[in-house]
Amino acid sequence: MILKVNKMIHVTDLLHFERCPYFIKNQREKQEEFQGYYHMLEPFSKTWMRYFHLEDAPCGHTGDSNNTSLELLHKNGILVQGRFSYKDCRTRIPILKQIADGYEAIYPYLSAFPKEKEARMMKVNKEILAHLGISITKHKILYLNKDYVRQDDLDLNQLFLVSDCLFNRRNNLHLSIDACMEKETFDLDSWIEQTEALLQNLPNHKPERNKRCTQGRRCPFYESCFDDSTLPDDSIAFLTTSSKKLQALESGIEHVSQLDPKLLEGFRLQYAQYMASKNGLFIDHVAIKTWLEKLQEPISYLDFEWDTFAIPPYKNMKPFDVLCFQYSLHVEDEDQNLTHLDFFDYGDCREAFIQSLIASVPKTGSILVYNMEGAEKLRLIQLGEQFPQYADDLAQIYDRMIDLSKPFECGLYYDNRMHGHYSLKNILPIFTDSVSYNQLSIKDGLNAVYAYRNFEKADEQKRSIIRQNIRTYCQMDTYAEYVVYHGLLKAVKEG
Repeated sequence: MILKVNKMIHVTDLLHFERCPYFIKNQREKQEEFQGYYHMLEPFSKTWMRYFHLEDAPCGHTGDSNNTSLELLHKNGILVQGRFSYKDCRTRIPILKQIADGYEAIYPYLSAFPKEKEARMMKVNKEILAHLGISITKHKILYLNKDYVRQDDLDLNQLFLVSDCLFNRRNNLHLSIDACMEKETFDLDSWIEQTEALLQNLPNHKPERNKRCTQGRRCPFYESCFDDSTLPDDSIAFLTTSSKKLQALESGIEHVSQLDPKLLEGFRLQYAQYMASKNGLFIDHVAIKTWLEKLQEPISYLDFEWDTFAIPPYKNMKPFDVLCFQYSLHVEDEDQNLTHLDFFDYGDCREAFIQSLIASVPKTGSILVYNMEGAEKLRLIQLGEQFPQYADDLAQIYDRMIDLSKPFECGLYYDNRMHGHYSLKNILPIFTDSVSYNQLSIKDGLNAVYAYRNFEKADEQKRSIIRQNIRTYCQMDTYAEYVVYHGLLKAVKEG
């Protein structure tokens, strides 16, 4: 496949080339609008420029030539967002300033733990600048202080930390940046040439699955490379947490049940997948019945929607804290009558959210939440820290929470149609075909967040639509919990 590309490439293209040629291919072909994971009230660059008092410093711009950037740097001794290039490979260095023995490069990160792998990009930049006669002799990072608690005003001196070291996998400051860079080896000229050649002739043959496709967070272009809908529901490709599945695929094994049981790593969900592949469905009736017996009426079904702020916008918030702007609550009484309550607001609505939730949630009975530990329960604990006066009331709620995802996560119930996943959206079609997320204007949590971010700047007519769409989506989550819970009750009864 021949693709016309701009002559210039970027350092990020080099790194993507190392990751996977199909990553570059998809990124070039699918020019989607960038949606940041974090809600930023102002661009991050403006915040760190204020910290370094660089508001009036010379600043580079897209398309600047080497001569333009070097002239600004030599004239002022400092340059923000400087653009440089070598052999048609461009890069951008956030802060470059002159020191006694050369130049210091400073890299701000919207992170609390910039990792040692960042040293590879820094070394590329150092080599590019060396070809231009600029010797970078010192490196620093700026990162967010995860323990900072905002008061009335944002204190940049408390928010930011600066170091000449990077973090290891355990999130501890470890080796110096220079020591990390010494471990990085590459031939920059060859690297650039190979990347440019790839971009001029992107691969058009079928990609092969490898560990990088799903390792850690699944590649954002996974679905562009692999059409899992063509695979059988019990495909070995769906075997969860397996180090053997790629080898098994290559050897011609198609179904999980064809795998030698000795190659299973002992996870309950793997066992459930194996048994479902043999029998079409796996249900541990006794274990599910025992789990269900813990629940007490009335049964509540609860779900939150929230946005994540890297820079704390309000008092008592920390970096990367979230702000809950929506909850949905279905309550089922002893006669199986179902009622619905919810909340939606914007701005600093934390206290109003808390007050509404405390007033709405029944004082007794179990509260079913899907995948609650890192989500709804954690949100309530954080709100209790931010508003101590409500901490006991919030604890009364999360102490009664029961995680509805556990029967699926632990392999007590597995249907081959789950394809190795147990998100609520994967589970709902197993128990009903009368309602679906596909019917909604907002189909997932990220879409809800992006819609929420547009709410404040929208006019009243658009606000009404956004509000209703978010409420409908969140309501679907708690109704789906109701459907799944009754699906488990039915399975135990029939079993």
